[in-house]
Amino acid sequence: MVINGRLFLAILLCSLLAGCAQVYVPVSESKSPPSNLPSTFPPPETQAPPASPPVATESEPAKRIEPTTSSAPVKGNSAVASLLDEAWRLNRAREYDRSNAVAERAMRIDHAEPEVYLVMATNYVAMTQLQLAEQLVRQGLPLAGQKPGVKAELQSLLTRIRSGY
Repeated sequence: MVINGRLFLAILLCSLLAGCAQVYVPVSESKSPPSNLPSTFPPPETQAPPASPPVATESEPAKRIEPTTSSAPVKGNSAVASLLDEAWRLNRAREYDRSNAVAERAMRIDHAEPEVYLVMATNYVAMTQLQLAEQLVRQGLPLAGQKPGVKAELQSLLTRIRSGY
């Protein structure tokens, strides 16, 4: 009887461990997608090789490449930039809760972007939640060191909040 109980416990333990184990599926050697799935990329043979930049010769001087300016944040995250554009658009439309939701998404991507704190604080001022607005301004000010425009707007907003609106 004791042996049957131990055997039962051993089988039960093994089945529980097997149920918790992760299944390893080896990656197939084939580089092509399964035939029932649409391919989103052309086969490698049809892709053109990347264009190499023109090389300057002695008779032809190199062309100077001018830097482009962008409305994207300093770190160059276009997702954050587009979310901030959407948050400001919603702010102008007086949809402050939705604007904050979009700004929070931007904050999850880049919590060090001071403009996120500016748009959220602006929304809270418009909703007359001045304590939350001041808290966000205080969090955004140290992050705005390299963005003097955002820093000035945060300081101006802090002055307005402290003066009672």
